[in-house]
Amino acid sequence: MKKFWIVFLIIAVVVGGGFGMMMYSFSKLNDSVAIDGGVLIWQVGGSFPEESDRSFLGQVRNGEVLTLSNVVFSLYRAAEDERITGLVLDMRAVSTDWAKIEEIQEAIKVFKASGKPVYAYFDGAGTREYALAVVADEVYMSPEANLMVLGVTAELDFMKDVLDKLGMEADFIHVGKFKSAPERMTRTEASDANREMIAAIVDDRFEKLLAMIASGREVSTEVVQGWVDRGMFDSETAISMGLVDRALYYEEILDEHFAEEETTNLVDYVLDRPSLDDTEHTVSVVFATGVIMPGESRFDNFQGKIAGSETIVSELEAVAEDEDVDVVILRVDSPGGSALASDLIWKAIVDVQKEKPVIVSMSGMAASGGYYISCLADSIFADAGTLTGSIGVYAGKMSRSAMYEKIGVNREFITRGDNALLFSDEGGFSASQRKLFQNQLDGFYERFLSKVADGRNLTRDEAHAVAQGRVWTGYQGLEAGLVDELGGLHRALTSAKWTLGLKATDKISVITFGEEMTPMERMLLRSLRQGGMFGQLGASLVSLDPMLAGGVTIPQLLDTLRNDGVMAAVSLMDGRPVAMMPFSLQVN
Repeated sequence: MKKFWIVFLIIAVVVGGGFGMMMYSFSKLNDSVAIDGGVLIWQVGGSFPEESDRSFLGQVRNGEVLTLSNVVFSLYRAAEDERITGLVLDMRAVSTDWAKIEEIQEAIKVFKASGKPVYAYFDGAGTREYALAVVADEVYMSPEANLMVLGVTAELDFMKDVLDKLGMEADFIHVGKFKSAPERMTRTEASDANREMIAAIVDDRFEKLLAMIASGREVSTEVVQGWVDRGMFDSETAISMGLVDRALYYEEILDEHFAEEETTNLVDYVLDRPSLDDTEHTVSVVFATGVIMPGESRFDNFQGKIAGSETIVSELEAVAEDEDVDVVILRVDSPGGSALASDLIWKAIVDVQKEKPVIVSMSGMAASGGYYISCLADSIFADAGTLTGSIGVYAGKMSRSAMYEKIGVNREFITRGDNALLFSDEGGFSASQRKLFQNQLDGFYERFLSKVADGRNLTRDEAHAVAQGRVWTGYQGLEAGLVDELGGLHRALTSAKWTLGLKATDKISVITFGEEMTPMERMLLRSLRQGGMFGQLGASLVSLDPMLAGGVTIPQLLDTLRNDGVMAAVSLMDGRPVAMMPFSLQVN
């Protein structure tokens, strides 16, 4: 009986507390949660994913996650919003790719061009944070902060020796001398072709980095080269050498420039969306984010974001049939993946184009299978830092025979048919199997080339010259004819307006797939944020976060493996043709 009353009291406290929290939240739903205007405050950090769970429960569960489109379109809107008088960039840890940095830079420049002041501040900053900060009118750092502008590096990891020690051997067949993804498991160092390709990407990225900092600080690239070669600065040195303007604390910046101003957080401003019910035209944005795989789109705890062909095809079919949708923008942020799934999406795009134009907007990656689904578009836009191309294919499997011997597992197979063990991990491919696979992959490569040639108005040989598995930056892709113009999602939207005979300043409706919050849910979410409940929840989660040696948390390690494509690639190592860029490439 005593246990019953203990359980009853616990349930009563939980239910009562939950009810009280709900009543408290609703009591705050008044004018105090409305946008105050004044200076826009943005704590700049995170990865700015293309997609997130936009439902109310998703926002509460995942915290204040701003997507790239949230940031970009909010800054463009704030530039014209009379309630907003300025922008303060409070730089935190930015972990996104260079293509997204370029899109955010452009949005900040548009805000700045409206005549409203922009100030950047950091307690500590690396190359990515500084690249965004230099767009501001003035850059401040706290007196004891450090600034590190360390340049660009690409890290390649090779696992053959590790696999040997484990008794495993990777057996891969590929088409295209630059199709180097399998090298991570089959070699101990980069091939000459792979090293040539990645060196070219690093050179291009470094050149663009110097140019963007030089433009922001109004100095020569030679001066910036000197800054990078020095690498690390305290506030006194950074000021004397011209990297920042002054050393101030954050509160001092607000007091000096916006003492009489109200403040509005960008995460709240995103929720304050204007109505566009009276617009005549609609553009639908369909996302292909993550490794392309058969099935539904999802976020896998180990493989990361999956661009499921079933989901994307279904969305493309829906917009093709929707008479209210005038233009489709396919937003691609993918290193590729399954050749079959990529082809299914490509076919759906063919069907959409029978009804309306399709414009591709490339984000950080649109490579291999990501380029496969892009190549037929009426127009292709990419940022200078986008990684694209990688037109090629590979397939393979992992032999674990020696591993089983090491751990004392004896296996016996009773088979019928010469290729019964084709996809087994008992040994690699036989000579006849390798020939069979090579013929199949050669055929897929030629069909891939044909699609690229048709979509880009190239001959087969011209397509082959820029293919062979080579990865290009967006800038290099433009020169190679794989991209039509440099620009991000906003530039693609402008192109859609021109396609409809509109001006760039005309308003149109933009729709995406996913559950949107109601106005009441947006108000409640603002209230929770203003009440500090999100911050308390985040602090609780941090205290529970397991940490590995060196200060790296388990979630951070998983994020690295997901973003690197390692986890998703493992599931494709069963002999299926794979159209995927070299997943070992990390450009810092």
